[in-house]
Amino acid sequence: MAITGIVMMAYADGFHGDSIIGVALAVGSASTSALYKVLFKMFLGSANFGEAAYFISALGFFNLIFISSAPVILYFTKVEYWSSFAALPWGYLCGVAGLWLAFNILVNVGVVLTYPLLISIGTVLSVPGNAAVDLLKHEVIFSVVRLAATTIICIGFLLMLLPEEWDEITLRFINRLKEKKNEEQTEDVTESSVHIRSRSRANGTVSIPLA
Repeated sequence: MAITGIVMMAYADGFHGDSIIGVALAVGSASTSALYKVLFKMFLGSANFGEAAYFISALGFFNLIFISSAPVILYFTKVEYWSSFAALPWGYLCGVAGLWLAFNILVNVGVVLTYPLLISIGTVLSVPGNAAVDLLKHEVIFSVVRLAATTIICIGFLLMLLPEEWDEITLRFINRLKEKKNEEQTEDVTESSVHIRSRSRANGTVSIPLA
């Protein structure tokens, strides 16, 4: 559902060359992020404070070795061109890096120190928060498609807050509703048969209800 919301956001902006590349990168990022979270839960499970700190350090070292070389490779292969280092928006780059570091620390360590539900709710609130910033600061006009995309993304995040056995709980709840409905129907049939029998006795006849 989150990937559907991303594609709908791109559709609201209009598909063109740069937009398609951005959608592909966003979908790939969302997919790898989901895979990362699943593998983290599978192998580490509920990590303590030391394990979370060790994992973040190892992740940062991995990014420094492998990810930092990507811009250098793109520069020497003439895929990207840097006019000068002074022209780069270092303030924005450092700000994004600092916020991303704080986000990872708060998410991974916050799960250990607080409650996973609290961290998940905070992640959900980031979607309408970004939309509010775009609306107030950048004066982005939200069309029906944008609102629907934002809603779908939020629903996708909320689905992750469901308990692990939500499908079994839902099936048990549906079965209980069916059993209760069947019991009510049986009671209605019994009451109707008793009513017919009493009327038949009043008329001097005997009526045997069919099963």
